[in-house]
Amino acid sequence: MKKLRPKEKIILKYFGLFAAIALAFQYLLIQPTRLKITQKKEEVQKVNDEIQQAYEFLRNLNTIREEANKMEELWQIFRTKLPDSKQIPVLLNALANVANKAKINYVSINTKPLEAGAQQGSLLYNRLPIEITLRCRYQNLGEYMANLRDMPRLVKVESLKILRNKDILPNLDVTINVYTYILINEG
Repeated sequence: MKKLRPKEKIILKYFGLFAAIALAFQYLLIQPTRLKITQKKEEVQKVNDEIQQAYEFLRNLNTIREEANKMEELWQIFRTKLPDSKQIPVLLNALANVANKAKINYVSINTKPLEAGAQQGSLLYNRLPIEITLRCRYQNLGEYMANLRDMPRLVKVESLKILRNKDILPNLDVTINVYTYILINEG
């Protein structure tokens, strides 16, 4: 092997020193910085994912608000269909008017005893059974039933009984048991 000259030795020493500095720089600065950059990228991705979830939540929140508003409107409509105890005479009068509208000559409307309260959520109500007796033709009965459905107050038909009596034909004796709910309180 050839002996190195002093100049070559100095260059080799500087090259060795440079290599050591480069390795130290690589291991002490660059690798830890790359690791921090990778960690920061992961953190940024997590934040981006959270932001995306927040946007999706907001989109869903707007849909939920719209549905809640629709439900509130429906509740207000339904609530107007529930009479309170002071409005029962008005309801009974409306049932008679529905019969007149359907051209029914004879109508008898009788309330039965109020059934004890029930609760749906925070809503407390009683059920009022009503018996309606009619003498009419089939077509008038159909019109009466349609008019019941379209009443401004909630009236639910529980049973319908039709008796054919040849002495009164073409009329029929009809008994309809309906009920309505009476709002006691809204919780």
